[in-house]
Amino acid sequence: MQNSLKKPQPDQMVNQDEKQIQINLELAENAKKTAEAVKGVKESTAVVINNDISTAIKVSGFDRLRLKPIKEEVHNNIKELNKDYNVHVTSDKKLYMQLKQIEKQSSELQGESLTDILKKFNQINKNM
Repeated sequence: MQNSLKKPQPDQMVNQDEKQIQINLELAENAKKTAEAVKGVKESTAVVINNDISTAIKVSGFDRLRLKPIKEEVHNNIKELNKDYNVHVTSDKKLYMQLKQIEKQSSELQGESLTDILKKFNQINKNM
C-alpha cells in the first residue's frame, strides 16, 4: 500500500517533464547562422533544448579534407554565443537529417510531444 503512494502516476511524470523542457528557437537560429558563416560549411541545422546546442553541418568537396578543423571552428564560434550551453557538432548525414526533423518539429510544436522530441534529441547527442 505504501509503495503505491510513493510512485507518481505516469501522466503526472509526463506533465512535469514537459514543463522542464525549454526550446530556444532564437538561439538555434543564431547557432545555425554562425555555423554557416564558417568557410566550408554549405548548410547547417541547429536545435537548442534546455542547456544543449546541437548543430549538424554539411561539408562537401575538398572541404571534407579539413573536416576536423571546420567542426572545431563551428564548435568554438557557437560556444562564443553563450558559454553556459553544452555545444555538440556533427557532420554525420544521418544525424543531420534527424536533427533537421527535430528542428522542424520543435518550431511547429506539432505531432510529437516535447518528451518524445527530447528523447530523440538526447539520442542524437549521444551519437555525436
